[in-house]
Amino acid sequence: MDQLNYWAIADREVEIQNPITDRKLRLLDDYCSIRDGLSVLDMGCGKAWLMRHWAEKFAIQGVGIDINARFLEEARRKTPARGRLTFHNASVKGFNVEPASYDVVLCLGAAASLGEVPTALEWMSNAAKPGGTLVLGTTVLRHPPVVPKGDILPPDTVSMIGVMERHGAEVSATISASDADYERYQSHQRHATLTWARENPNHRDHAEVLKKSRDDWMHYQRIIRPMLGWTIFVGRKNG
Repeated sequence: MDQLNYWAIADREVEIQNPITDRKLRLLDDYCSIRDGLSVLDMGCGKAWLMRHWAEKFAIQGVGIDINARFLEEARRKTPARGRLTFHNASVKGFNVEPASYDVVLCLGAAASLGEVPTALEWMSNAAKPGGTLVLGTTVLRHPPVVPKGDILPPDTVSMIGVMERHGAEVSATISASDADYERYQSHQRHATLTWARENPNHRDHAEVLKKSRDDWMHYQRIIRPMLGWTIFVGRKNG
């Protein structure tokens, strides 16, 4: 099964491809001091809701990178009112970024494209100007299991702040998804994949889509819902 096609199916009903609301994302307007003339880089941008929102209000220069061409089709669908956005259908790993060249560097749920959070932060910090803003959205541990589980669990928010600081960014704000935010996002994905399966009973990927959909849904119910959350960390690069 083509994984890029699977995620195009799973996220076809959502514009914001993270377990967070537009109201909460708009807090980043202030936390990132968005204004005319800023340069923004969005790694693993997907449909690029946040950068498109900024480009409607401000004359920013934005660059988005994503490996999924279908998401970028959505991102390019409407020309923003004020900003100028450029999108690249490419792997973040192979994308050449001039060091210290962006005012704001975003990574919302896409750290896995570079392997791990510390690797993603190193990449982001390299791309950001001294004094620039790093915005990392990632899964965090909220409720440690009473009995240790076999699954590898992410760090909590305190540990994540420490990781950001070790990569030269002073954390100034956090924005966390609620249980309802996470449930809504996972339910949209589950609903979209089941609807697609009913509409395409003879598709060659039918059985694999259903299997991955159920595996992800049960992982949410078993691991994410009782123990994990999702938080955006906003940090200013030293210098």
